[in-house]
Parts: sequence; structure tokens; C-alpha cells
Amino acid sequence: MKKMIATLLLAMGLMPAWAQTDFRHITFDEALTQAKQENKKVFIDFYTDWCGPCKKMVREVFPQKHVGDYFNANFVCIKLDAEKEGKDLAKTYNVRAYPTFLVLDTDKKVLLDIKGSSGADEFIDRVRNGLNPEMAPERLKARYDAGERTPELINSYAYYLLSNDKGAEGKAVIKDYFDSLTDAQKLAADNYFLYERYTISPEDPTAQYLMAHYREFEAPVKDKALERCHLLYNSLLTTYLSGSKFKDGKYDAAAYATLKKEIQSLEGTKTRNYEPLFALVECYAQGDANAYMDLFESSMDRMDVNDRDLILMNMSRLFAGQKDIYARASKLIRGLLPTMQPTTIMMMGSLLSNIEGER
Repeated sequence: MKKMIATLLLAMGLMPAWAQTDFRHITFDEALTQAKQENKKVFIDFYTDWCGPCKKMVREVFPQKHVGDYFNANFVCIKLDAEKEGKDLAKTYNVRAYPTFLVLDTDKKVLLDIKGSSGADEFIDRVRNGLNPEMAPERLKARYDAGERTPELINSYAYYLLSNDKGAEGKAVIKDYFDSLTDAQKLAADNYFLYERYTISPEDPTAQYLMAHYREFEAPVKDKALERCHLLYNSLLTTYLSGSKFKDGKYDAAAYATLKKEIQSLEGTKTRNYEPLFALVECYAQGDANAYMDLFESSMDRMDVNDRDLILMNMSRLFAGQKDIYARASKLIRGLLPTMQPTTIMMMGSLLSNIEGER
């Protein structure tokens, strides 16, 4: 029985042994007392049982050693369910979004309020910068207006703007900075944040530069540059896999062949097995729906699960109104549901409702 409980906890991402970050099982008042004694601040994670991003932080961020090292050294950390034992305190501090992370001094004054999940390094940066007076929004702007252009400032200022509904200004900061760099500076490790954080679309100028020069990046980030290229190229291939190129009448066999050749020329394919995807695109272009489904079902095990689910979720676009294909897709999806993540199951449920309603 104990082994079964441990297995379930691991599967849910809640196993206590994972917790490199020391969330103490104490009350808020006890946390304040201990913070005074240890000369630290109080860090509160307000969460709810139903919050997916909250669970993601528990599963992917707080267990990491370097995250624990930073938070344990600087804070007395506690977790409070905002709908249960932390309900009154959440109301006091006007917590309405989850997760919300507060940093307080020992006089209960809020020093930092962060909402939403993020990756480990980004989360540490958000906390560290948020507590640094030189990284306060008004100081970031003043430093930028005064002409400072260090990678740290650009990264922090652009992120602040983009995170506070000032997207055009944030994008302008990144563009102006990128355009000012020499080739050597664009390839430098301390400027890699431009590609990791601010390169979203393959059409972005930063993406175009990365895809053309990934072999030339400095050693500390060269592998990351290659992985980023794979993601960008995969997003281009996705426009074919999802059927959008075909539906919009933008499928061009020559353009697709060029894309395929570029992907195949990338160094390594450890993040994706592209060959089944190429085969599916080429089969779909031939127009035989049942042959496509046969190929899809036989190659699913060799595909990344995200690519598989992307194709499944686009069945109504790929085969609009084809009831025989809908029947095959419905049977296939229902068989896969037990293996899917909860959020994926919800999306598949909506798809099943649509395609089964037309059968």
C-alpha cells in the first residue's frame, strides 16, 4: 500500500522527496518569526488544487537543486492553498490568480508580487530582479533612456514591457538592440537570451539569423541553438501537418521540398523523428484519406507524442465532412485517451464531440 501511494505521488508530481525547495509546514505567523530569526524574507506560494500551472511549478521548478539553493538561502518558504487554509490571507493580499507568489518582509509588507508559472531560471530571475532596486520598472526605463545597452538590462526591460501589455514597446527594444549588434555579438553566449526568450516565430529576424548561423554560436550555447532550430523548423512543418497549408490553398510542393531538405540538413535529430512526419505530409498531398489513416496508425509509435496529438486534434480540418475517416479517428482517439495528459484529454473531448456529432 505504501509503495502504491508513493507511486501515485510521483505520478502527480507531489512526492515530498523531490522538494529541493524547502516549503516549511508552518503557519504564516510562524514563518514571520523564523524569518526574523534567520534574517530572511518570507516567500509564499498561493495555489489551488485545480490549478495546472501550480502543479507544473511543483513538478518542474521547485524540485530543481539550484532553485532550492536560491530560495532556501534567502527565504522562509511556505505553501498555502488559497481556497482552504490560506483563504483569509489570500483575501488580505488580494490574491485572485494562481499561482501567485508573494515575497514579504517581516513587517508583512509585500516586496514582490509574481503571478503565473515560468521555467526555473526565468523564475529565479523574476524574483531576484524584482527585489533589486536597480531592476525596478522605473529604474529599468531610466537606465535604458540614458543609453545603457547591456544584455542584462535589455533582457529585463523587454521582459517587463512584454509582461505588462506593452508588447510593441518590448518588441522595439529587442529589435533595436539586435540590429545594433555585430555578427560576433549576435553569436555571443550573453546575447543568447534574444533567441531563447524572444524568438517565437520562424519569421522573426532573430529566428532567421539563428537558423542560418546555429553552427557558429559559442560553445556554451551551441547545443541550445541547435535545439531551438529544431523547434522553429518543427513549427514550420506543423503548418503542413495540421492541414492549414492545404486548407488555405498555400501548399507548394517546391517550398515543401526546400523545407524538408533544410530540416534534413540540421545536425542531429535527437528531439524529433521527422521521417514519419514527412511521409504523412506527402501522403496527404496525394489525396487518399484512408491511405493517410493507415500510415498514421502504423507510424504513431515512431512519432513525438505532441506531433501525434497535433494531427489528431486537426482531424476535422484535415478531413472535413468525411464521416468514414471521422469514425476511424474517433475509435483511435478513444483508445488513446487513457495515455493522454488531462489538458489534452479536454481538447480531445471537444474534438470528439464535433466529429461524432457529424457521423
